[in-house]
Amino acid sequence: MQRPVLALDARANATGIGRYTDQLLGGLRKALKNVELWCIAHPSSHAKLAGQVDRVIESSAPMYSLEAQMKVPGLVHGASLLHCTHYDIPALYDRPLSVTIHDVTHLIDPSFRDSFKGRVLAKSLMKLAVTKARRIITVSQYSKRMIVEHLGGSEDRISVIHLQASSVFTPMEGQEAARAVQQELGITRPFFLFVGNLKPHKNLPVLLQALALLLSRRRDAPSLVVVGKDAKNERRLRSFATQLTIQDRVHWVSGISDELLRACYSAAQATVVPSRQEGFGLPVVESMACGTPVICADAASLPEIAGGCALLFDPSSPEECCERLTQILESNLRGQLSSKGIKRASQFASDRIVQQHAKVFGDLLA
Repeated sequence: MQRPVLALDARANATGIGRYTDQLLGGLRKALKNVELWCIAHPSSHAKLAGQVDRVIESSAPMYSLEAQMKVPGLVHGASLLHCTHYDIPALYDRPLSVTIHDVTHLIDPSFRDSFKGRVLAKSLMKLAVTKARRIITVSQYSKRMIVEHLGGSEDRISVIHLQASSVFTPMEGQEAARAVQQELGITRPFFLFVGNLKPHKNLPVLLQALALLLSRRRDAPSLVVVGKDAKNERRLRSFATQLTIQDRVHWVSGISDELLRACYSAAQATVVPSRQEGFGLPVVESMACGTPVICADAASLPEIAGGCALLFDPSSPEECCERLTQILESNLRGQLSSKGIKRASQFASDRIVQQHAKVFGDLLA
């Protein structure tokens, strides 16, 4: 008997979506033993994915392109189910389809909502995805509510499956982590950590203002390490740090390995996630898995994911963010949050998350 075929469109390799796709492919083959697994991927990813799927289908068609709209349906001809790991689905595909919509930030946050991409492209594609997909997977209860509210999706067709932190992220002895950060990045003094892209919804200016306020009160305060790659927005943010006269206390880092990121988490005084919008907020879980306290905005999905194991602040208030930074430095909260965070992070186990995806795909293929 011929096995059913599940094809995943894995062309989206942006930081969060790429990590999600890699982790999913790493476990699906074992979880779906009676299913043939295909994957559409950029040619540069072929070698990495070849051992995880039965067939790699190469495509250089860019995301959001007419070329992809025309080519993707033909690339997966013969598949029983196509799963798109991003909302950029092929409009002309007429076979069973499911989709992961991580968030609706492009429809909610003003920095995206008022742009052509947010107003026209993202909303049109998301609406189409919600209409065509037999099942929608999203990453938090918050994102599910936003999909229903802004796109009219039916709740019973939306499955919430959390993301997972890579198994790399485990506690690392503090002095060992600090040595690794010093050797690789040249950073010698204590620091707070930000991890993520540098787009406006990440709200980094509020964190920079909070750091400036903290440094005005105590010059021995930790510096800030920003791990994120975004040349356009980095220039703007560097300029803002200069205006605040804290440019010497902010370190900009990009393109590091998971092993070095683990050391950064483990060496940090705290990880700060100031975002106005997040569908999930993976750095929250990664930091907790490393035993590092988390300070995050009381916004979007972040309180849900933190689960009472982080310090929260109003994302519009640099003063409140500064208060939380000060709390971490001047109280015994670090140890308490570290223990609670490790326990919280264990709830986002990779095996459970892969099995939840496998159950959705198995039901659809049946």
